[in-house]
Amino acid sequence: MLIALSVIAIAAAWVMLLLRVDPVPTWFYVFAWYPTLVLFDAVGTHLDGRPSMLWRRPMIYVFLWSPVVWFCFEIANFRLENWYYVSLPHLPWERWCGIVLSFATVVPAVLLAERLLDAAGLFQRGRGPVLTMRSWELNCAIAAGLAMGALSLVYPRLFFPLIWGAVFLVVDPLIFRAKRSLSLLGDLSKGYWGRLGRLMLGGALIGLLWESHNYWARGKWIYTVPWLEELKLFEMPPFGFVGFPVFTLEAWSMYAGLCLLGVAAPLEGTAVLKRGRMMLGMLLALALSAATLVGMERLTISSTVPRLSDLPGVNPSNQLAFKNANINSTFDLATADPNELTVEETMPIHEATALVQTAQLATTRGIGSRHVARLVELGIENVCELSRQDPGTLFSRIVRAKSAARPNEAEVRVWVRAARRTCPLD
Repeated sequence: MLIALSVIAIAAAWVMLLLRVDPVPTWFYVFAWYPTLVLFDAVGTHLDGRPSMLWRRPMIYVFLWSPVVWFCFEIANFRLENWYYVSLPHLPWERWCGIVLSFATVVPAVLLAERLLDAAGLFQRGRGPVLTMRSWELNCAIAAGLAMGALSLVYPRLFFPLIWGAVFLVVDPLIFRAKRSLSLLGDLSKGYWGRLGRLMLGGALIGLLWESHNYWARGKWIYTVPWLEELKLFEMPPFGFVGFPVFTLEAWSMYAGLCLLGVAAPLEGTAVLKRGRMMLGMLLALALSAATLVGMERLTISSTVPRLSDLPGVNPSNQLAFKNANINSTFDLATADPNELTVEETMPIHEATALVQTAQLATTRGIGSRHVARLVELGIENVCELSRQDPGTLFSRIVRAKSAARPNEAEVRVWVRAARRTCPLD
């Protein structure tokens, strides 16, 4: 039953996305991923007959701590500038709730994908070399992880990939020393490579799902990875998919570290939860989450859904024309025929054409109404005019005498590149 219901829910999310039924296009990731988690769990239960993982009490902690785990990488991205977010809701409380709900799926997806592959029989005989973990080797791994993390943050343009793997090299050896049963290195010290293999394969699979869901959504993230901005599979440079299997190891170890600290419950074995530590941990988690969300508002959230009323050139007198043409959003206006707005002479054709072109500009790669207003001030009033700009020069013109963190130069390159796909240069 759960398998059928989750498939129906996923299909419904896709249908509402294609039909542009709000708020699904903005929060498609949420609408698609929660039933996907149910599907993973239901299929795994069907295959191996073991009790559901999703409905166990420890999963509450997984969902609660998942946003905190991902926020650590969001903080790193403030320096790396490898991705940014577009077309999120206008109301801050709605943005923040949606972000937390989205990030709450990350660690559950990692754990449920591994469980599903285990139920399917993959790598159950995953015996391999027994790795002897000497103290000096653990120290070297920790030092290497710290060095990788430092290099990625100090010289992000050159060493940004090193952030993926740095956390695992630091955290898992520390867990190994304290409680081997929670450590992936503990598995390898017994010659058992199966869980590591399933986590990495699961990471590759859910990475493809993450990126495919993101690609079609309206509210989404866009990558600006150095040297890899033009070649993309969905929104991700193909090379970037290598990071997903490594990230799953980090997510596993970070959650295991929280279990070791006594603020989260492991999915296997007995939980030793410490109330005092849990209270302190939750307070620190809330502080970290709030600080990260504030940072995202300034550094990585580029635009909100462009409202009709916020578009340059739109005034209250246009409402009758919009109503007659059944235009309820900027996205409707961007696909409208300007002649539809001139019915009953409610708007001159030149004004209607200008508004449609402005809407098309605002909906191009999530530029949004705030950035469009700045572009219009600079004399760039449609997508084809944007396509003729030099990204570096345009960036300098946009940020001149402004202190706002957005847009950055890579983001402007995204805009111009998208405009050139619509209006190729001669």
